[in-house]
Amino acid sequence: MHHSKVDHTLSMMKLTFLLLFSIFHSMNCQMNESNYGIVRVGMLFSKTTERYKDFQIYQGTAYATMEALRLARINMSNLQFINFQFSWEFPECDIPMAAGKTFELINEEDEPIDALLGLGCAESAEVVINIGAYYNIPIYLWSVFNSNYQNASNTVQITPNYKDFGRTLGEIFNKFNWSTLCLIYYSSIEALNSCNYFSETFLSTINNEYQHINVVLVKQLNNYDNVTLNTLSKQIKARSRIIILCFNDYDKLRDLLLNFYDNGMSNPEYVYINVDADMDYYVNTENKSIFLDSNTPSDGRDMDALNIGKYMFHAQVSMRGGNSNQHNYFRSVAKEVMKNPPFNCTTECEGYDRGTRYAGYLHDAALVYYISLGKIMEIYGGEATIQNLSSNATYLRKYSQGTFPGITGEFTINDKYTRISEFSFSSYTDAGLDIETWIYSYCNGTPVLTLTYKDPRTTIWASRDGVQPLDEPICGYSGELCPESFINTNPVVFAVLIAGAIVVICIIIGVILSCFYIKRNEAKKEDELWKVSYFKLEEYGNEKDFVSKRSIQSTGQISQKITEFSDCNGKYKLYMYKNEIIIGCSFNVTYELNNNDRKHLRMLRMLDHENLNKFIGYAIDAPNPMCFFKFCYRGDLKNVFCSDNSRITIDIFFSYSIIMDVICGLQYIHNSPLGYHGYLTSLNCLVDERWQVKITNYGIPFIRKLETLDSQDLLWTAPEIVREEVPTPSSSSDIFSLSIIITEILNQKGAYDNSDIQGGVDEVIYLMKRNKLIRPKIEPVLDNTPPAIILLIKDMWNENAHERPSIDKIRTLVKEMYNCKSKNLMDHLFLMLESYTTTLEEEINERTKELVEEKKKADTLLSRMLPAQVAEKLKSGQTVSPELFDSVTIFFSDVVSFTVLASKCTPLQVVNLLNNLYTTFDSIISEHDVYKVETIGDGYLCVSGLPIRNGYLHAKEIANLSLQLIKSLDGFRIEYLPDERIKIRIGVNSGPCVAGVVGLSMPRYCLFGDTVNTASRMESNGKPNHIHMSADANKILVEKIGGYITEPRGEIIIKGKGVMETYWLIGKVDENSNNAMYTAYKNSIQ
Repeated sequence: MHHSKVDHTLSMMKLTFLLLFSIFHSMNCQMNESNYGIVRVGMLFSKTTERYKDFQIYQGTAYATMEALRLARINMSNLQFINFQFSWEFPECDIPMAAGKTFELINEEDEPIDALLGLGCAESAEVVINIGAYYNIPIYLWSVFNSNYQNASNTVQITPNYKDFGRTLGEIFNKFNWSTLCLIYYSSIEALNSCNYFSETFLSTINNEYQHINVVLVKQLNNYDNVTLNTLSKQIKARSRIIILCFNDYDKLRDLLLNFYDNGMSNPEYVYINVDADMDYYVNTENKSIFLDSNTPSDGRDMDALNIGKYMFHAQVSMRGGNSNQHNYFRSVAKEVMKNPPFNCTTECEGYDRGTRYAGYLHDAALVYYISLGKIMEIYGGEATIQNLSSNATYLRKYSQGTFPGITGEFTINDKYTRISEFSFSSYTDAGLDIETWIYSYCNGTPVLTLTYKDPRTTIWASRDGVQPLDEPICGYSGELCPESFINTNPVVFAVLIAGAIVVICIIIGVILSCFYIKRNEAKKEDELWKVSYFKLEEYGNEKDFVSKRSIQSTGQISQKITEFSDCNGKYKLYMYKNEIIIGCSFNVTYELNNNDRKHLRMLRMLDHENLNKFIGYAIDAPNPMCFFKFCYRGDLKNVFCSDNSRITIDIFFSYSIIMDVICGLQYIHNSPLGYHGYLTSLNCLVDERWQVKITNYGIPFIRKLETLDSQDLLWTAPEIVREEVPTPSSSSDIFSLSIIITEILNQKGAYDNSDIQGGVDEVIYLMKRNKLIRPKIEPVLDNTPPAIILLIKDMWNENAHERPSIDKIRTLVKEMYNCKSKNLMDHLFLMLESYTTTLEEEINERTKELVEEKKKADTLLSRMLPAQVAEKLKSGQTVSPELFDSVTIFFSDVVSFTVLASKCTPLQVVNLLNNLYTTFDSIISEHDVYKVETIGDGYLCVSGLPIRNGYLHAKEIANLSLQLIKSLDGFRIEYLPDERIKIRIGVNSGPCVAGVVGLSMPRYCLFGDTVNTASRMESNGKPNHIHMSADANKILVEKIGGYITEPRGEIIIKGKGVMETYWLIGKVDENSNNAMYTAYKNSIQ
């Protein structure tokens, strides 16, 4: 027997000049503390058995007890006062010897042990535990993975167990609906019998707790010849596709995988699960790749092994929370610690330079014992001796529960005094040298699975084309469930089908080419929207030419504004185009448009906002490139605020309205595909007849970047652009320009008109280029200007572009600063006029009321005939240009057998019938974002998505409208024909269309495009009280919106369209499936 003692005493504190009584009292207290006594710890090891060398041999494992003691004394200071002594024996896993050595350790006459850290072998576990239980000696198990000892009264199991491992696999099988398994295992005589123990426990767990899972083949491999392996492969192929593999020898496992490969078992149908039964993942850094041949010379089949490895998962213990660097250091100090007391192992420990794989488990077992003893001493130290507490398994087990910071990761001992097991389910990466974990299992009785992936198709099943493998293939294990190939049974028919398919493909190619041609023509048509013919423009230069046909203002006023415009803007000219005055901007460069530029111009043409001056187009046939915008006759902001001739009285609300208009326009630009203006000045902020500011001169960066700006334009330009620190403008440079414009509005002067700089514009730009902080003075004209806006301006012209606020934040802050309650500037101006005409107040109010009533009547009538936006343009005398809408949904309906019904009624009754029906329909339409286009007899045409775009919600609005209209017919009765019931057919289609006003007399807002025709065909080919949809409408409704139930009608022949795939709209997902719509649909397909 080997004995060793380690004495630990506290160093005496340095004493100063104290009274003699205090000195004796202090010494007496220290003697009492250091006299807890001796605790003897016993251990059982294997010393000479070769197969335990890498796992739990004494020479590479015993040191862990001393490392654990060092860590425990850091956490529990009272352990410093306990003298730990250690005794160990080498029963070499022999059961009789293990029983005898355990008895001797417990009953040593002079130095009996208080606790046993053991044991090193699973074979002798039961007899050692029973002896310890008899003497109530605590035993901390650190190399046993069975769960057979949970009912023992004296054990604490530090290791995870195979039973929880089996439960984890069972839960994974349940998750993936796998119930038919094969278990193949092999235990090398040079290694532990871990696969034997695991397989035994796994089968017991599955049979007892997962009885629906059937292990159809269990095979322990002993003979490893080709005949045996081929036979095994055939058995597996005929019985299962889920194969669990447990091998201690990776070379043997690789040979088996290659045999599977040779037998055609390397495909996504098969799932191979490699189980690491050694339970040493965290500490085992010596593992080699399963798939790479480590022999010399290599067999050259690494690629075959890696190919089947794509379909293999790895299941193992997981020790999350551990630190690999800490554990590597722990294993590296093994030899050094073993040289020192109590082991003094030098010669015997030669060649053992690193700790074994299970040394970490021994460390954590000792740590739990030490900490548990420390806890007990804190509680009972004054009431019992160390000898009574250190060997009392009942007390020690009670305080061994909890979470501990072990060297194998943070772990928890539960109320059954076993470690709560954690496992992982992973795929191999880096040629089998690493893994990527998909599932973690936390097993405290019933496993709780945690998934690390979101989309299984691109993660766990990525190597299987995103498809989860089935428990049994569709055709069965041997293909018995699938008939013989059609090709083999009907070769002639197959050849005919192939020929037909070729014809269909040719047709499809033709359709694709036609679509391409149509799309190209549509692009050309869209280009016509922005193309302006230079030779069709009429240049104006005198008063007579500039009298607008709309006569918005008097001739004298217009002429005056034109003269002011021409004086201030040399590079701009005014033209008459399509009865509208437009501004032409000429660029002194040469440039040829490319496809991207044309797309940009189409996008500019579609931009529309109340604070954005409308882009009219671009002239490609002009001598120089020219772009055109609408004309605002009041001029630019500088004209309004800075002109000496200005007779406008500007108060705080007027100033706020102008500022907000500029901010709103710039916000729209920043949130549009443009992203930024780039050349924002007060000259580019125009004021229309309604005193609304509209930002102009935006877009076309491909030409503007070729121009050289003069000094006057650079006054509003951000310093980083002036200094050429950044290549192109940005939204943050627009914020700087906006700050200068707001300063002009507050000062009611030009940008630097109140500056002390003597050199004018050129000196300002020169100083800015020299990195001087040059800014206009902020001297608000109005006394009630909010002080906070001055601070906001200073933030906006910050030198650092990244620190300037966004346009959204600026808009919010300005609203809060001014807190103006009026809705718009025009309302404010009306209030001002009202205060100037107090003597006429009563008469004006009376006339105004009459005017408002008549206007309401006119507006109500007009809004029933045309969309509000279109009506407003027509009322103001503007031309309503046709507009292309990329995505809308069209609704067509007609009354089934209307001719028959009409024949039974008088003409007056027919009119009343349609009026009652359409009144019902109109009331329902008002509840949806749908515009009623027109009615023609019994035909009803509606659209959603125009003139106000609503994304993809137009499909939802039309779908809800259609369902509600059909439902409304249940309660609709014909007064003259009480026994007749109205039924309608509904056709729905989604796609692009063009909308515009047609005609001068009784103008109508009409829709044009193939989308409208297709919707009409959907209606005419529908069925009574059915909603017939095109594939485009169904795609948006199902994929973009969701929440609706549709059914494919199949392919039908549509007049003028050919074969089309169409759908029925049945209802919403949350509706009762027994409603009338469902019943009608089911009856129609029977």
